[in-house]
Amino acid sequence: MIIQKVHEQIYHVRFKSQNNLSKTFCRFQQHFESPFFKGKYFSMASFKRWYITHSPDAKKTGRFTYYQDWAGYNVPSYVFKPFQKGKFDPLSPEETALLTVLPLKEKKKFYVIGTYGNHTKDTIQHEIAHGLFFTNKEYRKDMLRLIYQIDKQSREAINHHFAQTKGYHHDVWLDETHAYIMTMLDHLKKNGVNINPLKNINKEMNILFKKYVP
Repeated sequence: MIIQKVHEQIYHVRFKSQNNLSKTFCRFQQHFESPFFKGKYFSMASFKRWYITHSPDAKKTGRFTYYQDWAGYNVPSYVFKPFQKGKFDPLSPEETALLTVLPLKEKKKFYVIGTYGNHTKDTIQHEIAHGLFFTNKEYRKDMLRLIYQIDKQSREAINHHFAQTKGYHHDVWLDETHAYIMTMLDHLKKNGVNINPLKNINKEMNILFKKYVP
């Protein structure tokens, strides 16, 4: 596990394997944005039971596939507080290791992104975009302006996809919308979203992103 500051208030934690990455971030991520576990205190055992019966990929096999299903993570600093305070006792060795290296004593809010291996440019951009959406008010304002230009049909199609994945609480759909349109148009297309009306927004978002991350 290697941690590096990649932008003001944004830290990138990189792992050798997807398995180690996902084991480390699982409960942090789910406490942050799960449609069922957001804001709740829960054990890995209870999450595994839920995931097997609700995740589209896990339901196909009847097995816990979470560690293979997700390749990038993003968590705002406030999410770590209940883990520090013992609300998730016992912590796993992986969770403890991450908390040990984070700048948890900082007064300013910060953001943590996680990837593994030789991460692609799109993956890093996707996760940094989440970080900026949380830490930079001007960036968030600029991206929301573009999101609200998207036609209703496209917005509804994207939201439907998020709902189907069982991976995101509706509170983060706007943030996910901007990150998906910017870096994952092919993924949206593969999942039934007509991306033609989104191509110009994609270009504008990428231009805007480079303004904040040259």
